[in-house]
Amino acid sequence: MKRALRLTVIALLTILFLGLFLWNSNLHDVWSIIRGTSMPWFVGGLAVNFAALLLRTVRWRKLLGDENAPGFYPTFFANTVGYMLSTVLPVRAGDVARPALISRRTNVRFTEALGTVLTERILDLYGLMILFIYYVVRHWNSYGGSRAFLLIKSGAIGGAATLAALTFFMAGMLMFRSVIRRLHEWVGKAVPQRFRESWMRFFDAFAESLQLTRRPGALLTVVGATAGIWLCLTGQFWFIVVAMRRPLPFDASFFICGLSTIGMIVPTPGGVGGFHKACQMILTTFYGFDIDSSVAAALLFHVVGTLPVVATGLILFAHQGMRWKDVVKTADSEAGQQTAGDE
Repeated sequence: MKRALRLTVIALLTILFLGLFLWNSNLHDVWSIIRGTSMPWFVGGLAVNFAALLLRTVRWRKLLGDENAPGFYPTFFANTVGYMLSTVLPVRAGDVARPALISRRTNVRFTEALGTVLTERILDLYGLMILFIYYVVRHWNSYGGSRAFLLIKSGAIGGAATLAALTFFMAGMLMFRSVIRRLHEWVGKAVPQRFRESWMRFFDAFAESLQLTRRPGALLTVVGATAGIWLCLTGQFWFIVVAMRRPLPFDASFFICGLSTIGMIVPTPGGVGGFHKACQMILTTFYGFDIDSSVAAALLFHVVGTLPVVATGLILFAHQGMRWKDVVKTADSEAGQQTAGDE
């Protein structure tokens, strides 16, 4: 009953946001705009997105270990399939599937891999917010007294404060690890008994991944890969507007990517509806796109942002002879084993 209710809510949200997104658009004109898109630039956007997937694999291998890092292919396989699940499902299923898949194919333990997933999320937050704040500061006086941009400025200030607090917390984790561990252990008393051991192993794995700061070479690789990832993920938007012959300054992609991420909060498969409406509002409010052009751009943004991951994931599925339920079973099984305790 709960599953049926959840699926019903997800379906209704998807329909609602798609309806708002397509409202007042002329689908015939939208299709004409899409057909007029420059194919070489569109393919370039796909290639840039795929490059981000490769850089994510490089970064994850370095986070998983320096001397005993897992092989590139098993890491790429787990990474791609995990991100594919997160792309097509309305939950972050890939955050569990990735550690489960790599622990089954390498000597990396599930909890250790799960701890690095949190580290990746923090790095991605830094990458996204730094680019967004850079854009807002650079264009601080470009939009006059626009109410919308005043709200954006407030968001940038809040984002900067969040990053400062996060940096302070991370520094504390490095310098006072034992104290914070005891605090974490105290908080863990509120967790059911059967989960407490996994709770602490997850904390230890996350804290251990932060020791990367003591390995300059590895740290440089991770920071460089993170910068490359977000230049790719934001740059793909620029490729699309150029393909549509509506070029914008390159840093506009920082702004579009930063705000459109808000649309991904809506729990729909792959952000369908919420992401599209967010993109549309940004393009019509700040860049003078009409409704039809904004619909076409948002659809192309979504395709270039999801097709490389989904297509590559399906190819790897076929190559490994796997089925969808195999991945779900692997994730559930691995999580269950860690709850009971490592073998």
